[in-house]
Amino acid sequence: MGQLELYQLQNGYRYNSDTLFLYDFIGSKPKGQILDVGCGCGILGLLVARDNEIKLTGIDIDPLNVQISQHNASVNGIAGEFIAEDFSKFKSDIKFDFIISNPPFYHTDVTKSQNKHIANSRYSDSLSLEEFLASCNRNIKPKGVLYFCYDAKQIGDIIPLLSKFKLNLTKLKFIYSKDNQNAKLVLIEAKKSSRSMCEVVLPLVVFDKDKLSVDAREIFNKANTISKVYK
Repeated sequence: MGQLELYQLQNGYRYNSDTLFLYDFIGSKPKGQILDVGCGCGILGLLVARDNEIKLTGIDIDPLNVQISQHNASVNGIAGEFIAEDFSKFKSDIKFDFIISNPPFYHTDVTKSQNKHIANSRYSDSLSLEEFLASCNRNIKPKGVLYFCYDAKQIGDIIPLLSKFKLNLTKLKFIYSKDNQNAKLVLIEAKKSSRSMCEVVLPLVVFDKDKLSVDAREIFNKANTISKVYK
């Protein structure tokens, strides 16, 4: 895959490995209309669009992120529409085949950054899990597919809320920093109005001692991103 250039603020929220692991989890399935929720600098949607024939829309509550995403799409020669809007209130005229997202999932009882750009991107008071899933249900097609990542410790909240909004959990993958630590992140595939059973796939362990594991290194190489400063 060609290298993806991603311009980001020097002193704002910057993408991390969570999004790259989600990108790998999504794989080559997406087609049709794709919505990237909380698109930030556009990384997730642009990676998926680089690898697949899709029609990309990105949405973010911060107009600056929309501006940066548009810039990154242009730099990489990828077509995409980007919207500055609060996803919790969003209702599209079209329904999407796939919704993909690395939504904000830190609780506000964690020491919150005073940087507004970072705070909006990381903390769930800007988009709660229930608001996120309710809007996904509202904007996805029947039989549409949702991919997102979230804090693994909140799996007990995620599963009943998916059921509440008729989003059936169909695939689950846990991410571990090291093999002797608890899971930090969970990757989720859910399908609207599906009756499929859930596949729990092999986990990813990011570090082998103090070095990136072979699996993690393969994901970073596949993503092939380079970060530059947006001015």
